[in-house]
Amino acid sequence: MSYRGVSKILSGLGIGLCPMTIWRDAQEQADRLQRGNQWRQVRVLGVDGAIVLGWGEQPPVLVAEDMGSGEPVALGYVSEYDLRAVQKWLEGLVQRLGVSVIVTDDLAAYRLIAERLQVGHQICQFHAKRWVGKALRGFRSTIPKEWLWVLDEVEELIEDLPLEGDKRLVALWKQVPAHRSGPAKALTAMQQLRDLLLRLSERWQEYCTFQHEPEVPWTNNLTEQAIGRMKMRARTVRGYKSWPGMQTGLLLAGTKSS
Repeated sequence: MSYRGVSKILSGLGIGLCPMTIWRDAQEQADRLQRGNQWRQVRVLGVDGAIVLGWGEQPPVLVAEDMGSGEPVALGYVSEYDLRAVQKWLEGLVQRLGVSVIVTDDLAAYRLIAERLQVGHQICQFHAKRWVGKALRGFRSTIPKEWLWVLDEVEELIEDLPLEGDKRLVALWKQVPAHRSGPAKALTAMQQLRDLLLRLSERWQEYCTFQHEPEVPWTNNLTEQAIGRMKMRARTVRGYKSWPGMQTGLLLAGTKSS
């Protein structure tokens, strides 16, 4: 709700508070939350990017979520596609909060950042299954029928997530023929399938981190839910007017206790 909307609701309950008083209370609460987040211990950190309406534009925001409490611990004015900026921002959080595992979508940059920061990495299974499923559906109409069994096996691997699934993917990659096209030609469907098998094998352990780390969730849903609340808040105020205002609004909207 907007501050004016809150004021109207409270007045109907016999509580007289003007929008400016409610605004000041919100700033104080956000400041308390930010101070409390400075040195809290967060072992598993969910990270996801979002685009939120503000000052007539759609600035990029990076959200860091405590996967234990399900509440945001930091917000950055950072695009998740800027690898250097994301790494610099996350490095401070990892060092200050004691983070040992990050949970993200399957954006390749996060793998590099996790390696550089020496933290574990869990790729959200919802994202993984969605894009892999879409790719496999596309292959069913483009590859020779005698190779459709490979798609069936990949579907089974993605569903069951065996710890040594990467070895099976490599074995499949070796079996799929590599018919090469000319340098100016697009990859054939079979070449694209080989690339998919190789990509999945290289990142397999990042899909399975939750299996040997009990505190690590298999999806990044908590972070996405917080972002959903943040976007809803942005719509009610018709977009934020400044970054500090957005930071306060997003932090309060994403915090369950608020």
